[in-house]
Amino acid sequence: MTKHKDKIGFIGLGAMGSRMAINLINDGFEVTVYDIRAEATKLLLSKGAKTAKNPREVSENSDIVILSLPSPSEVIDAVMGKNGILEGLKEGGIIIDTSTIDPHSTKKIAKTAKEKGIGMIDAPVSGGTFGAEKGTLSIMVGGEEKILNACMDTLKVIGKNIYHVGEIGSGQVFKLINNMLVGINLIAVSEALVLAQKAGANLNTLYEVIKTSAGNSWAFEIKVPSMLKKEFQPGFKIWLQHKDLGLAMDMASSYGVPAPLLAYSYEIFKSAKALGLEDLDHSAIIRFAEKISEIEI
Repeated sequence: MTKHKDKIGFIGLGAMGSRMAINLINDGFEVTVYDIRAEATKLLLSKGAKTAKNPREVSENSDIVILSLPSPSEVIDAVMGKNGILEGLKEGGIIIDTSTIDPHSTKKIAKTAKEKGIGMIDAPVSGGTFGAEKGTLSIMVGGEEKILNACMDTLKVIGKNIYHVGEIGSGQVFKLINNMLVGINLIAVSEALVLAQKAGANLNTLYEVIKTSAGNSWAFEIKVPSMLKKEFQPGFKIWLQHKDLGLAMDMASSYGVPAPLLAYSYEIFKSAKALGLEDLDHSAIIRFAEKISEIEI
């Protein structure tokens, strides 16, 4: 007997969301989608998705609603605002938020949803657009285990490594720590490349040596090739990296934890935005390092 598949709603069809939604469609799920940009739904419509005119309409036709949105305010509005998810999702439904927002907002939304008999997990993802397309994302889940288990079949389509990291909001903590490290590492990599160039090192040889040495990191191994080729088509944009560093700073402040490298990195990415780099991939932070050093790699 074929196992029943939940009806899925998907809100937010950007670089990550569109790829995750397509994987769900390809796996045989009935998917209803919404994005504030009408053009974003066209590709999904061609792949077999149904479209809705607002989040409420999405949720009326879904058992599980997945969010992939840029900021806390957009998530709150999609769930709790006028024509939001909570106006349409039936009791027993589940919200999966794959966005990167702050833990406080996540807990606030989950509390309101629970009062209406709706479950929620925060499930931010990591792995970039490549992982989203291949269904190999790492997913950091905060929330009740029974809710996680109820939507595990859905999560397994979009991610390979699914970690239950704690109570609701914990997924956001893990994701902000992850993105804090990515931002700091990208700046370190940029400074290292500029210094190596100035010192006369062959950067292609440097890449081969460092990626097998103690100085290696995800930021170095994955992003240096695009830095050297000057290929900055966005997977994860500068402005999103800056936003996440800001959320991490707010979290550090709320716990009274000094985080000077985090604060420095936040300002560097702010400067990159001021240079007009905000819509390029976050690896384009190398351009800031080049500018202040007056050297081009």
